[in-house]
This record gives sequence, structure tokens and C-alpha cells, in this order.
Amino acid sequence: MKPIVLMMILAALIVPAEAKKKKGGGGKGNPKQAEKAKKDAEKDRKRKAVDDFLTQKDKNSDRIVTKPEYLEGESDAEAAGKKFDQFNKNKDRALSKSEIEALLGL
Repeated sequence: MKPIVLMMILAALIVPAEAKKKKGGGGKGNPKQAEKAKKDAEKDRKRKAVDDFLTQKDKNSDRIVTKPEYLEGESDAEAAGKKFDQFNKNKDRALSKSEIEALLGL
């Protein structure tokens, strides 16, 4: 009787450990989950950088930055104006989210 009880106890310990390995929880991590987490972190970093830029420059909170808003507070208005024009790809005199991302190097 004792060997049967001992085998049952060992089986109860081994089976959950094997099932965990098959699910990818064996300590090495799931590569797909790691890649997704990395992409999510990058998206969050970009979103925060754009939000910080908008908080600093977007005075009327319309989620775009016009040229006067961009130039406000700049020490070299001429250089800042050239930079604004360079990144304002559609020439609408306002920086959209994608243009802001390009400006910030994201």
C-alpha cells in the first residue's frame, strides 16, 4: 500500500509541472508575449512623448500644433520656423500626430 501512495504523491507533483512547461510557463517565457510587451512599451513611449510635446506646445488643446504655437517661447524663431516647415509635410500650417512623431524622431 505504501508504494502506491508514494507514486500518487509523485504523480501529483510531476503532472502539474509538465503541464506548465507545455503552456510556456517553464521560466523561459513566451516569445510572442515578450514581443507583444515590447511593442506595447514602444507604443506607450511614443504616446507619452507626443502627449508631453502637446502639453508643452498646444496652447488651445486641439491636439495639433500650429506654427504660432510652435514658435512661442523658441529662442531662435527662424531656425524653429524652418524646422516646423520641414516636418509639416502636408503644408497645412499645423503639425498632426504623425508629423509630431517624425519631428520627435519616433
